[in-house]
Amino acid sequence: MARLHWIEAPAAGRLAIMARPRANDWLEDDIADWRRSGLHEIVSLLDSSEVTELGLQDEAQLCRSAGLEFLSFPIPDRGLPESLRGATELSERIANSISMGRSVAIHCRAGIGRSSLVAACALICVGADGDKALALVKAARGVPVPDTDEQREWVLTFAKAR
Repeated sequence: MARLHWIEAPAAGRLAIMARPRANDWLEDDIADWRRSGLHEIVSLLDSSEVTELGLQDEAQLCRSAGLEFLSFPIPDRGLPESLRGATELSERIANSISMGRSVAIHCRAGIGRSSLVAACALICVGADGDKALALVKAARGVPVPDTDEQREWVLTFAKAR
């Protein structure tokens, strides 16, 4: 199973980022492990070409069969959300979930760039400022986040707009 990097979120629920799950025969096992770890929702940021390349075409259906909510919000690798409105809606949805005591995990390919961007935006939606949100994600992930300066600036701009 991809390691869950739990973020110290100022909310009743829990927020994690992670790398993408293992594919094909291992996918069901990873999803069962997510369920056992207490997750309620999975957010995938992979685009359709990555989903195919990585063999994750069944992830949504298998998550739902296991009782997990699944949300896909494609962002290009090392890229930025195409829509501020869409990213805001996603971040607010995640923030609402963790505020209600639910556990949410966000994944992209490596669990560093896109996942960190979205997690930081969700933390901003529950009251963290931009720098604090990025620091919380970095502390959980154990590596500098996100991947690019553009992603970092996007988070800080998102925070200023709130």
